[in-house]
Amino acid sequence: MNKLRQSFRRKKDIYVPEASRPHQWQTDEESVRTGKCSFQVKYLGHVEVEESRGMHICEEAVKRLKSERKYFKGFFAKSGKKAIKAVLWVSADGLRVVDEKTKDLLVDQTIEKVTFCAPDRNFDRAFSYICRDGTTRRWICHCFMTVKDTGERLSHAVGCAFAACLERKQKREKECGVTATFDASRTTCTRKATFNASRTTFTREGSFRV
Repeated sequence: MNKLRQSFRRKKDIYVPEASRPHQWQTDEESVRTGKCSFQVKYLGHVEVEESRGMHICEEAVKRLKSERKYFKGFFAKSGKKAIKAVLWVSADGLRVVDEKTKDLLVDQTIEKVTFCAPDRNFDRAFSYICRDGTTRRWICHCFMTVKDTGERLSHAVGCAFAACLERKQKREKECGVTATFDASRTTCTRKATFNASRTTFTREGSFRV
């Protein structure tokens, strides 16, 4: 009887780290370099944040935007504030968010202005990145919910984009006689990779392996 009960119990999803599933994402790096990498997302919006990096900063931004959406939905019924269905394009040049319905360009972000990106530990499909606003010089966090993929995959793609951007910058600086550096550090439970080139820095955090 106990065996029968156990057979009906729902099995929990076993987490598989990135290192054990490279076949799923191995094409993303090449797609990023050729400018053909895109993901279907729901753009939650953006909020101003106080720091340039930190998973907790991104997670608080996601919670804030999701709670605001629920509030407006309840207050204005069907005419409430909704996430925008969009396509996120990732390349070595930048991140572009295009409205899926109207084809309007919602976000046009140069990759060098992005300082941090990470998946969300509370929502498997959530992803955020922090950047410096070119006009106000304030830190802005843009938040998304993926439609088909996970937040980790988007974070991985943005990491590939910054690495490709850094390589191009190193190549240009080498031709001009200027050097750039790359720093990567590991921890036992998470991966934290930091890229430094002149004054450009970027950090990606998640359950990854170099």
